[in-house]
Amino acid sequence: MDFSKTFISIRTRSAFQIYDLAILVCVEYFKPLIGLLAIGAFPFILLDCWLIGWLATDYKDFRFFYWVMFLLVVSQAQIATTFMTHYLGQAMFFGRPKISTTVKEVLRAGFYFHWLHGGVRMVVPVLICCFFLSRSIELGAADRYLYLFLYLPGLVAFGLAFRMFRPFVSEILLLEKTPLRSKNETVVCFQRRSTSLHYRQGAVDWLFGQGVVSLLLGLFLGLAFYAGLLQLDKILNIQANSEWSYAAWYWLVALWLSVGFLCVARFLFYIDTRIRQEGWGVELRMRSESRRISEIVT
Repeated sequence: MDFSKTFISIRTRSAFQIYDLAILVCVEYFKPLIGLLAIGAFPFILLDCWLIGWLATDYKDFRFFYWVMFLLVVSQAQIATTFMTHYLGQAMFFGRPKISTTVKEVLRAGFYFHWLHGGVRMVVPVLICCFFLSRSIELGAADRYLYLFLYLPGLVAFGLAFRMFRPFVSEILLLEKTPLRSKNETVVCFQRRSTSLHYRQGAVDWLFGQGVVSLLLGLFLGLAFYAGLLQLDKILNIQANSEWSYAAWYWLVALWLSVGFLCVARFLFYIDTRIRQEGWGVELRMRSESRRISEIVT
């Protein structure tokens, strides 16, 4: 295999160029990416609808559905898109890998991977908080507002802080497959690799800024997709022929579509970070030449 030949040319790019390239990647790999997004997001969608679906049917609290669902999707975005991340990493060198292989590899990820995403990054605590929110109906409006505007946003912000300062843990664990820890200082374990990638000089400010921009861009993309779905509904008269309101579910779909796009952009930022900090393009060429020479010798 020629490591120097990848489906994305190895060179440094500006943030605008990365987002532009993300659009091209989404178009090129639309079917597998949308399928993997559905596989990763569907369990969370079912769980979220079970936990806060009552907000969408409650006339007084209908407006809060949009806020809570936004918080939930932000919290679950990274863990739900791990299938996409793994697929893109394999597609870099193998063209179009099998979706089944990607699903199997991600499901084989160890306990630490799921603990890091589900526990440290607050996915499970946020879900537990939503469970108590559904029980807060019996406690009164004041308690409900505490959950809506203090507990939930606080947990999501706490998990988001971890993701902004260490956004590439999925790529390190799934693609680089580093060991979790090692007493041997010459071995590149997960902690050393994460520190090296995220905390080199100038990296912290860049990654935090990129995280803030991605969050704002995701919100604007979600609103744009939502407006587009409402317009499509109006053109096709879908709502007019139904007794149910689909507006809340359009918001849910719009948010996950924006999450899918941002996952592709995050992967490209990971590639760009490795190119800038490690000269990854040179490393790939050296690995390719080393493999070619070994094949000639043998």
